[in-house]
Amino acid sequence: MMVLKRRGLLLVLVLVLVLVFSLLWRGYFGRPERPLTVYTYASFPPVLVEQIVNHFQKEYGVKVEFRSFSDTGPLLNQLAQEKEKPQADVVIGLDNNYLPKALELGIFTPYKPQAADRIRPDLIFDPEFHMTPFDYGYVVFNYDSERLESVPASHRDLLKPEYKGKIVVENPLTSSPGQVFLLTTIALFGEEGYLDFWRALKPNLLTITPGWDEAYGIFTSGEVPLVVSYGASPVYHLIAEGTERYKALVLDGGAYAQIEGVGIVKGTPNLQNAERLVDYILSPEFQALIPENQFMYPVRSDVKLPDSFRVAAQADRLLNLPPDQVAANLERWLSAWEQVINE
Repeated sequence: MMVLKRRGLLLVLVLVLVLVFSLLWRGYFGRPERPLTVYTYASFPPVLVEQIVNHFQKEYGVKVEFRSFSDTGPLLNQLAQEKEKPQADVVIGLDNNYLPKALELGIFTPYKPQAADRIRPDLIFDPEFHMTPFDYGYVVFNYDSERLESVPASHRDLLKPEYKGKIVVENPLTSSPGQVFLLTTIALFGEEGYLDFWRALKPNLLTITPGWDEAYGIFTSGEVPLVVSYGASPVYHLIAEGTERYKALVLDGGAYAQIEGVGIVKGTPNLQNAERLVDYILSPEFQALIPENQFMYPVRSDVKLPDSFRVAAQADRLLNLPPDQVAANLERWLSAWEQVINE
């Protein structure tokens, strides 16, 4: 009987210890994981945000929180300020022209995604994958076919008096498409001529906005018939409004390609989920959502474009400058541009 009582007491003790350990495990180790914090720009589509949030909640029980910035310039500045104590885990939307600055700041940790071999090789702008391409598009002028009487054929045509006050562009100091348009003018007119182009263009500019949202809002409100935007912007209007009123305008037969990337913030304590997000963004499921939501081209070569992209820009040649040339001269080009605009 004593043996049975001792065994009974021992069993009760074991059960108590198991219960205590279980409570401790739930209290200290079973707490919800730290939210995955993503920085992006304000125009990143809510549909894609929701897709990411729902996917991580369903698959991993992880909460994803997005913080948006007016454009990529302020976003990069925030990352630089937080370098010693990073608040973000993943950054979506800095493009290929920001890579040299990002590498200089040391804000990203490299991660080669599982689907790296599915990315079009000519779109990989960082072979070490500090930033991974996830979409691309052409930065070109869009025009309102119901408000523009004479459609320009070249960038020099934009300097004609008939376009006075009819153009809006974005600031290259604070805006990604604005910066790409500045590089377009350098590619076309060279260092010896791009500032003269901007001096001549100034009288025809209604305004220069901090970001794309403001510029495109001015355009669609009817204040101007010409805006620097993306080659697939007309696809949005075709889908959402059933109209082909707004058209892409490829001047001089060429366009500068903007390649947007996703990067993992160096020092993130949430590395596993950050890597999961990069992989998910490159998944066929997510890439298929990009054309008609982000209105850019997916980077995966095995994702078919929808029929709506028949109204997107078609460029015969790329105007992209060599990345090393951009890295070596961009700050000087931006400073010179700012001085001309403020003359």
